[in-house]
Amino acid sequence: MFKVYKTPEFKKAVRFYLEGMKGNKKHFYIAMSSAVLWCFLVVLHPYIIKRVVDDGIVTGNTRILVILLSSLIVIGYTRAISIGTRRYYGMSVSYNVEAGIRNNIFSHMQKLAFKYHDKVPTGELMARASSDASQVRLAYAIAPLASSNLFLLFILSITLLSISLPLGSVVLLSIPAVLWVGAKFAEKAMKVSLRVKEAEATMTTEVEEQLGGIRVVKAFGNENIASNKVDQAIDNIYEKSLDYLDLRTRFVPIFELIPMIITLFVLVLGGFLSVNGYITLGDFIAFNQYVFLLMWPLRITAWFLSEIPASVSAANRILELLNEKPAIVNNENVEKLPEGGNGTITFNKVNFKYGNEKIFDNLSFSIDGKKTVAIVGSTGSGKSTLGYLIPRLYEINSGEIQIDGIDINNLNLSELRNNVSLAFQESFLFSNSAKENIAIGLKDATQEEIENAANVARAHDFISELPEAYETTVGERGYGLSGGQRQRIALARAILRNPRILILDDALSAVDASTEEEIRNELNSAMKNMTTLIITNRLPTIELCDEVIFIENGKVRAQGKHDEIIKNDESYMNLFLEEEKLGSKK
Repeated sequence: MFKVYKTPEFKKAVRFYLEGMKGNKKHFYIAMSSAVLWCFLVVLHPYIIKRVVDDGIVTGNTRILVILLSSLIVIGYTRAISIGTRRYYGMSVSYNVEAGIRNNIFSHMQKLAFKYHDKVPTGELMARASSDASQVRLAYAIAPLASSNLFLLFILSITLLSISLPLGSVVLLSIPAVLWVGAKFAEKAMKVSLRVKEAEATMTTEVEEQLGGIRVVKAFGNENIASNKVDQAIDNIYEKSLDYLDLRTRFVPIFELIPMIITLFVLVLGGFLSVNGYITLGDFIAFNQYVFLLMWPLRITAWFLSEIPASVSAANRILELLNEKPAIVNNENVEKLPEGGNGTITFNKVNFKYGNEKIFDNLSFSIDGKKTVAIVGSTGSGKSTLGYLIPRLYEINSGEIQIDGIDINNLNLSELRNNVSLAFQESFLFSNSAKENIAIGLKDATQEEIENAANVARAHDFISELPEAYETTVGERGYGLSGGQRQRIALARAILRNPRILILDDALSAVDASTEEEIRNELNSAMKNMTTLIITNRLPTIELCDEVIFIENGKVRAQGKHDEIIKNDESYMNLFLEEEKLGSKK
């Protein structure tokens, strides 16, 4: 009958709920105590009415009548206070737990490697942090109410039996029927609810993707196709929700029908017992009120049972994310980079794959500290990937990468990434001020340091011309700026950290030729104190570098001066001939 409550999913959800209670027990106990007090008062109320009828009205005892009526006022006032207290503390627990879940989800997502984010859509993660977290919150919100109503069910059962054993026994036979219907509903609804949640996550992903690419959508007149995709995702939610609604439509009326049958039965049989003197008039009135009260916990229990599947599904989806182990973590034996190290980089037989696609095959090379090196190769050769491996944004499959003789796997991740700065080709800016975007992660950066970094990146002049200069909000993803301006702010961000190793991943591709030349001249002096890797096939940028590493087929094909390699390596020369052809076509 209750197989659904024995499933692994249900057990995992219960453990998750109990874990979420840590730090909220005090408020939860207050909510539960208030709910239990309310139960006692609810049961006491019809008993006082029975006494009013039998001991006050029937006997004409005015003094007893005044006392009993006064007690009803006190009971009503106390019930109101207990309801308010239960709701306030119960809801505060649920909102606090929801906030904790969302914080945990975001914190955990930041620990997961690029590899995980490459395969899981952003919308899917957003759904777990929003709608799933809200669904779990609902379980905490109704838990005190549901628990107290189960307690009320127990008290009412005893009270009904004490008034009339035959009548009470027949009425209580309905309780197992309601619970059985609720269990059957929960069993069927679990899978349907999960499909609804998955459909909602798909829709969130689709909307996030279409809005994120709204400029491309509008530029190519793709609005109808984009709308159709979102419509399909919404229709999918509609269809899955209808399946859930169909299930509720078939089961919920049964929850209502059983209490109606009970009420009708009590009126007929109870009236007969009262007329024939088996129970008093006060007993009959009180019994009817108790039956009416019994309907409330039965309905609440049915509602709670109907919400369990959705909550369990949401909890398991959140747990699936939280149980995802970070692929890149600190090792137990952490070493430190040597003081005064100059940023020597060594790749020793490094192997790396994206899924089943092999990118590097025993890749080996060494770069002397404080040199500027161009990483060159055809499209898909792994140039950008090489830059991502140094700060461990991806984990290598085998081999070793060293910085100043220390294996990067033995470095604390925060220390490693504080010593390696990246400027990506696609410069992501947050919807913050220009200053905050440059100083990201550096709370102590002074205005002078920020402006110096912006000067090197040739960003200071255009930032100063913005409405509020460095305090100007650049807009979501920096779309208020041109591509070249975004790249210059991202470059300033990388330079400001004054890292041991600077990696520029085609970071000037959107900058005009004259500005690029100015930036290169400024970078010459800025890069003297750091090892710089410039990932590019742009000849003017390569000529800025001390040496070139040419990657082909997952290995280093050539390493040395650009002028020497282009004379001696036909493949390297052909690469630039192709680049020249592409440039002429543009």
